[in-house]
Amino acid sequence: MPDALTHDVFFYDTDDRFADVLTPFVRDGLRRGHAVAAAVTEANAGLLRDALGPDAAAVTFFDRDAWYRRPASSIAGVRRFLTDAADGGHDEVRIIGEVGFGPPARHVTWARYESALNAVLADAPAWLVCPYDTRVLPHAVLAGARSTHPGGDTYRPPAEFLDAVPEPVPPVDGPPAAATVLTDNAATARHLVRAVADAHGWAGTDQLDELLLVTGEIAANAVLYGGVRRELLVWVTAEGLVCEVGDDGPGPADLLAGYRPPDERLLGGRGMWIAQQLSDAFAVSHQDGWTRVRYTLAHPGTPG
Repeated sequence: MPDALTHDVFFYDTDDRFADVLTPFVRDGLRRGHAVAAAVTEANAGLLRDALGPDAAAVTFFDRDAWYRRPASSIAGVRRFLTDAADGGHDEVRIIGEVGFGPPARHVTWARYESALNAVLADAPAWLVCPYDTRVLPHAVLAGARSTHPGGDTYRPPAEFLDAVPEPVPPVDGPPAAATVLTDNAATARHLVRAVADAHGWAGTDQLDELLLVTGEIAANAVLYGGVRRELLVWVTAEGLVCEVGDDGPGPADLLAGYRPPDERLLGGRGMWIAQQLSDAFAVSHQDGWTRVRYTLAHPGTPG
């Protein structure tokens, strides 16, 4: 039984190759008593089920688009599967995870996720295989896979990759709809964001609760750990709300902040993790002595 993560990339260019390589991987895991899961496209789930026959009933299939909605929630999903497997008597898990890279603006986000997995789950008794369909994925995504999986010929450790490939900052157009200076607590930030959100149809929605939770956590981080000057900016876009908390502090020292789940034995350290779980886009940048945390949440009613 391995006592550490194995994280492999698998390039395929035909349906037959997908099934021919991954079916034995699943069957071998089941034979060894491992818990096996697959978060793949609907078509590829069908290929696996057909190839596995009755054995498919022992595999947990996840909705790929739901599984890969946000990096932090995907990591949380893997950790839940590990916990459930251990509770069920399985000492190892195998997961086929076909990342849903989405539109080009999200490609770097998911490449960073693939890299972060190597550190966040380093000690997990798990074998992850990530299929990449060379027929549809762009060259840059395929090249990135070789840098984020340890078997790749251009592999870069997470600390190096995450530092060299920053998260894209969600774009905005024009001046903010609202802005305020943050003083000694997060209440001012929540009040301003609520006012803007309520004016644009968010009142009484779950999305508003999530937006205020993220805002409170990020503003509190700026108050507790940021510099002397702190501010909040809010933009309204066609897709949702974009918020930015800025301060003249050094920013998070841990490149894995937001990816690594907090230590449950400690009271603090949850702000970035919660924000990453709930935000549709999230980026931290530091330039010219100014740290900014920018996050977006989609309008209520937007399809997941």
